[in-house]
Amino acid sequence: MAIEKILWVVNYDNLDEFVATATRARVTGVAIRTDNDVATAIEEFHDVGIQVYGWRWPSAKRDPAMKEAAKVVDLFAKGLDGYYVDPEREPGKPYDWDRSGLDKLAKEFCEKVKEAAGDKVFGVTSHYRGKIIFPKLPWVAFFERATVFLPQAYWRTSGGVVGHGIPADNYRVSLNFWKKSGAPAERIVPMAGEIAYSTAAQISEYAAEASAQGISQLHFYTAEDGVKDAVWDAIAKL
Repeated sequence: MAIEKILWVVNYDNLDEFVATATRARVTGVAIRTDNDVATAIEEFHDVGIQVYGWRWPSAKRDPAMKEAAKVVDLFAKGLDGYYVDPEREPGKPYDWDRSGLDKLAKEFCEKVKEAAGDKVFGVTSHYRGKIIFPKLPWVAFFERATVFLPQAYWRTSGGVVGHGIPADNYRVSLNFWKKSGAPAERIVPMAGEIAYSTAAQISEYAAEASAQGISQLHFYTAEDGVKDAVWDAIAKL
């Protein structure tokens, strides 16, 4: 079974160094937040045979949300291989999607992006417990046009342990909760992270559970300072 490995990044310090990191980890793709220079990254990564995806936690205000959608449309025209939208909750912030009345905006945003994506990837990522955590988030509108569903099945983050801190357990929990949130089971691909707080053994456990579930796509959040050499080696060996 061929494996796809996607390495996510928030902001990289140096594009050449990020290309070197992704090459070292032997990933097949990178997911870059769209406030970086993604257009230049597309050229650099495509030159070494690595696909480029954009991602963003967009504003829940119409004008900035649709500005992000327009940016993504432009990036698809420049060779972007896919895009992941990341709606979550942040009370009091303009990017808080866990509020009533946002269905229309979510649908408009997704329609614009999906039209530009065509047959390319359009995914949704969010908390691994889905509706249980964000009950007002417009899940139906975000899920309607998605081609892949990415629960953030992290076992440890900068905030501490998530769930029981067991990669395989969080993986299975995320599958269950995202099915209950409306995602089609055959297109759910749980993410690993945060890899700066992970061990090589945990990376291997995450990959083993994906294999046990018949899932051949692996996602690693996120490339940053502090990721152990052993973790990069573990990702490369998968």
